[in-house]
Amino acid sequence: MNSFLALQEQELTAFTEARQVRVRQRVERELKSAEFIGSLIELFGPVMADTVNVLGGGDPLVQDETYLLLQESEDDDPYGSPPPGPGDSGQIIR
Repeated sequence: MNSFLALQEQELTAFTEARQVRVRQRVERELKSAEFIGSLIELFGPVMADTVNVLGGGDPLVQDETYLLLQESEDDDPYGSPPPGPGDSGQIIR
């Protein structure tokens, strides 16, 4: 048997026993990092582009008129009156 083939087989055996687990963990870690960055870009990229577009004077991509217009209604204050304060006695609540 050729000594180079024996050395190749020995290195292949060493790789499968010792280094295979470390290589797999490193590749999985890098894939998880890439997936996380891709998810961030996928979620916040269009929103950020729309924000920059609106700040530059453009129109928003989604025209939701009920969100853009604020209208006062009679039921803005659910309690009907302001909360009671210290009154006219000059007391200070701390």
